[in-house]
Amino acid sequence: MKINLLRFIPLTAVIVLWILICPAYSGGSDALMHNKDVAVTIYLDDRDGNHLMSAGGVILDSEGIIATDCLIIVQWLKRTDSRVDIELHSGIHLPIQELISSRCTNNLALIRVEAKDLPSAKLAPDFPLKPGDDIVLTRGPSGGESVTEKGTVKNIIRKDKLFQISIPVTQQKSGSPLFNMQGEVIGAAVFIPKKFPHNNGAVFLKDTARELEKHRSAQRRIVSIPPVLPEKKEPEKISRDPVDYFLLGSGFEKTGRYFQAIDAYSQALTLKPDYLEAYLNLGLVYYKLGRYPDAIGIYKKVLDLNPDSSETYNNLGTMYLLDSQYPQAIDTFRKLLAIEPDNPVAHFNLGITHFLSGDTVSAFGAYQTLMKLDREKADILRNIIN
Repeated sequence: MKINLLRFIPLTAVIVLWILICPAYSGGSDALMHNKDVAVTIYLDDRDGNHLMSAGGVILDSEGIIATDCLIIVQWLKRTDSRVDIELHSGIHLPIQELISSRCTNNLALIRVEAKDLPSAKLAPDFPLKPGDDIVLTRGPSGGESVTEKGTVKNIIRKDKLFQISIPVTQQKSGSPLFNMQGEVIGAAVFIPKKFPHNNGAVFLKDTARELEKHRSAQRRIVSIPPVLPEKKEPEKISRDPVDYFLLGSGFEKTGRYFQAIDAYSQALTLKPDYLEAYLNLGLVYYKLGRYPDAIGIYKKVLDLNPDSSETYNNLGTMYLLDSQYPQAIDTFRKLLAIEPDNPVAHFNLGITHFLSGDTVSAFGAYQTLMKLDREKADILRNIIN
């Protein structure tokens, strides 16, 4: 399966340009990128997949714990035919696995998705906000793009509880994180028309942080209890057919259960170390999870099995690029072009890599070559370079 970089580059270009034209945001590009990484979008869908409503959210723990708008969770609980879907900044969609807290403290609820090693917000619950302080609201992705808005604190309504901001808040923004200029989360926007008739409400995260710590403490207690050993039973027959595990992994992947898919594909490869299709699917799952170094390792193994695969070179080069390993990406795309000199996607990706590494001369050279192969891609590359 091909990974076409074209669908990711426009977002990358927008982020780069936003940083260049907005020097007033003193948090810097690293803080901006981290803000976007921890902001998510929550969707409530009916049984047919139609969107009913959406809200914002913020990742508070790398194990997949998210604070979000309470109303969307309440509606989910009311509608037995609905489901909640969480979109991460990487574009991955994950289903809700657990409702941790539905108390709606300050209009926020805690949920959990099945994930590991996610980027998580740095909380600043005791940050001394005062009217006039600069803040940044970051909305989660919607079809691949996050949105950042800069504003100020208007008024402190209740210490450690409620405050007002200059940014208008809609239901779609409710639950979105608010950052100070150091990139720390100091609160969340909330849509509560009864409390905030001007729709500019926000809440501190002190109470939410307490709920999170209660959950963590409860989990630690569960882990500390010695497990009860089950009664001995006849050993179950375990499949030794790698195809069974491959099909199992495919099923997990299609339903968004990526960690189970990794286990299944890995088992298939244990039984059949040269199982090319399992490697390709495993690399794609790592890519979907944003685990680019793991995907790089997988695609290297694929090239060991099939050294002339232009598709795999493109995937490997893309992973290097997404992981900001520009020299390795350039080398990989050049190897692809040695196999397919007129591959327009390879020339496009090479030009983007040169541009992001700061070599605009080489990027323009890729554009000139691309003009002879694919005018549409050439125009996109030219607009990014310029």
